[in-house]
Amino acid sequence: MATPYQNPQRRGSLPLGIVLGVVVGAILVMFAWFALFDDADSATPGPTPTSAQPSDPVESPDPAESPEPEESPTPEATPDESAEPGDESVPGITTELPVGTWVTVLDSLPQGSVSAEQAIARAAELSQPDHTAIVIDANRFEGLNRNYWAVVIPGAESRAASNAVCKAIGLPVGNNCYPREIKGLR
Repeated sequence: MATPYQNPQRRGSLPLGIVLGVVVGAILVMFAWFALFDDADSATPGPTPTSAQPSDPVESPDPAESPEPEESPTPEATPDESAEPGDESVPGITTELPVGTWVTVLDSLPQGSVSAEQAIARAAELSQPDHTAIVIDANRFEGLNRNYWAVVIPGAESRAASNAVCKAIGLPVGNNCYPREIKGLR
């Protein structure tokens, strides 16, 4: 028989309580992290390729691919050869924009695996009646990740105006639609 001065029988388990406390703590830390550091206006594209990836692998696959188009009509080989990163003569690729203007980035395509023609086709897919997307060679502009074709809507005068373009075309500001300032030419 239990008297009022005796401790009641314990229920539960100390290890279970510790595990639940750790899980709840981790969830709270995750929410705090996103609340403090997740800013949709400063979203960035995927990771930048390492220096070992873009130089050698980018140049070696392009020559390997060019013999196949040469077997078909020869004029196709000329644009493929000119699609190498840093070449200014690719028709349809923009290499100059006014410094200080903003672009709304819709897609970033690696130059090592996507041809200039494929990037231009992607820009045509993403264009809308009041917002024409173009392709820029990111190697030519300060503030953009090198070795990418950037599919952008140019002409915004500020970050806010670029964000407004995302909203106007029905995309949330984030990884698939984000502003970038043209800081200069490389």
